[in-house]
Amino acid sequence: MSIRANDDPARKIFLIATEESGDRLGAQLMKVLRQRLGDAVRFEGVGGHAMGREGLKSQFPISELSIMGFSAVVRQLPKLLRLISETNNAVIRARPDILIIIDSPDFTHRVARRVRSRDAAIPIVDYVSPSVWAWRPGRARAMRGYVDHVLALLPFEPEEYRRLRGPPCTYVGHPLP
Repeated sequence: MSIRANDDPARKIFLIATEESGDRLGAQLMKVLRQRLGDAVRFEGVGGHAMGREGLKSQFPISELSIMGFSAVVRQLPKLLRLISETNNAVIRARPDILIIIDSPDFTHRVARRVRSRDAAIPIVDYVSPSVWAWRPGRARAMRGYVDHVLALLPFEPEEYRRLRGPPCTYVGHPLP
């Protein structure tokens, strides 16, 4: 996986986290990347308050995705599809060096597939592996088509991705207590 070159010398990282737990993980990741890259990194994307404190101006409030219950999801489906489309378009416009999707696979993987189909040169990293070993093991192999690398929170996940023929996977551990 290589980082794309663009006119800005700073690395542009587009992050998508649509739940509070992913927002906290994303904020920690932003903090570490800023410590390592200093002013040579810029963030764009979708996140909550924690990522906002790290400097991310979210494309929309993640509370718009807090929908409980099947009937509520059905009623909100047009809005969900619009937000997926808008997020996809924002990634394409941003032309990031890398797209990092964090958890929330029902939303983030839909965006990742659309981004991949529109611009295959954008590297896509999935931070927080979907539980492919527990259910839907075929998802791991399908992810190879739109995810370049998985950052796993659990130590056994890299071997499971190899076994299931998924994308390359690296154990990074869970940064939060």
